[in-house]
Amino acid sequence: MLLSVPNLAFAQEEDTYQISHSLESFSYSEIMPVIQTFGGVIPIGKIGKQASFSEAPEEGRHGLTHNKAYLNFSRNNWTVFLATRYDYSIDFTPDAAQLFFLDRSERPVDKDEYAIYFKAQHIRANGVGFAYDNNFGNFSYKIAASYWDVGYMEDGEVDGTFLVNDDGDTFEVTGEIDYAYFDDAVLDRKNCPRTDPPKAGCHGAWVTDGKGYSLDVFLAYQFSNNWQLAVSIYDLYNKFEFEHLGKTSGQLDTRTEVFNDDGTFDINPSFIGSYPDGAHKLDMSSQINARLDGEWGLPLWSEVYVSDGKTFPSFGIGYDIQNWRIEAGYQLKTNAYIFSVKHPVVHFTLGSETTDLVNAQAIILNFGLNYQF
Repeated sequence: MLLSVPNLAFAQEEDTYQISHSLESFSYSEIMPVIQTFGGVIPIGKIGKQASFSEAPEEGRHGLTHNKAYLNFSRNNWTVFLATRYDYSIDFTPDAAQLFFLDRSERPVDKDEYAIYFKAQHIRANGVGFAYDNNFGNFSYKIAASYWDVGYMEDGEVDGTFLVNDDGDTFEVTGEIDYAYFDDAVLDRKNCPRTDPPKAGCHGAWVTDGKGYSLDVFLAYQFSNNWQLAVSIYDLYNKFEFEHLGKTSGQLDTRTEVFNDDGTFDINPSFIGSYPDGAHKLDMSSQINARLDGEWGLPLWSEVYVSDGKTFPSFGIGYDIQNWRIEAGYQLKTNAYIFSVKHPVVHFTLGSETTDLVNAQAIILNFGLNYQF
C-alpha cells in the first residue's frame, strides 16, 4: 500500500547492513470488484462477475491498481533492490460492465442499446534498482532508480455500441478499436509468423518483451518532535519501450448476429482495419502520497493519495505502546476502513470497505520487514 511512512523515516546507524522486504498495494474500482480485474484488463468480458445498472450509462467509471514488492539490501546511504510490479488503469462505462457481465453469466440483455467504452493501461514487470538516501537536519530524502523487464502489457481502447435490431432477434456491435498488446484478447489474433501456405489466424509475429525505466522520490520533514510530513512519489519519471508489439487499429463491424433461443448472446467480432505492429511507448501515471503525522493529546495522522487523476484522502488516530503503534483510520471516496500495526522492524496495514475482500471495491495492503546487523 502506498499509505505508509517511507523507510527513510527510520534512521539507520552508520556502518550497518540492512535487509528489508516490503509489499505495497492500492486497488480501487468503481462498480466491479478489484479482485476480478487481476486476471486481465482486456477483454472487456473479464472485468468482473458483478456490475450495476446506471442512470447515466455513457458516463465513465474508473479502476486502478498499483502493486509493488521490494527486496532491499542496504549499507549506510546506499540500497540495491529487486522489485516486481503489477499496474493497471482502466476507464469504462457502466454499460460495458453490465453487458459483458450478462455475456459471462449467460443472461439475456434487458435493453436495446449499450454504450461500450473501455480504455486500459496494464503493465507487469520485474526489475532491479538502486537508491540513495540522506538528510540535512530535519529534512530527509531518498531517490530510487529502477530498470524493468516487462512480462506483460496492454495499452489501448474500445469505443462502440451494442444495438438490438428492430426485429428483436438480432444485434449489432459497431465501434472503433485501437490498442497494443502482448496477447490479442479482443479479436483472438494469433501471434505466429506467416507461412506458405498461410495458417489461419496468423497475421504477424510480434515480440513479447519490453523494457522500462522509472524514478521514485521520497521526502520527509520533521517540523518538531511531534509533527512530520512525508511525501512519496512513485514513477515521478517512467518510460516503457517495446520494439515490435502486436497492434490492432480499425472498426468493429459485427452485423445481424442472432440471439440464442434463450435470449443469451455470443459476440464474434468482425473487424475492418489493420495490424500496424511495431514500436510502442507507454508512460504510467505517477502515484503521489503525502502523509502528516503528529500528536495532539494522542497520535493523529492524515494522508492524501493521488493516482491516475483520482484523489483519495484519509485520516485516523493512533496509540503507542513502547516501540509499537496501532492505527485506525478511514479513507474518503473508497469508504475503506484502515487498520495498521507498526514497529521499526515490522509493519502491517490492511484496509477495505468490506470484510468480504473477494467482492471489495477497494483493497489497501502494506507489509514490511526490516532487519539491521
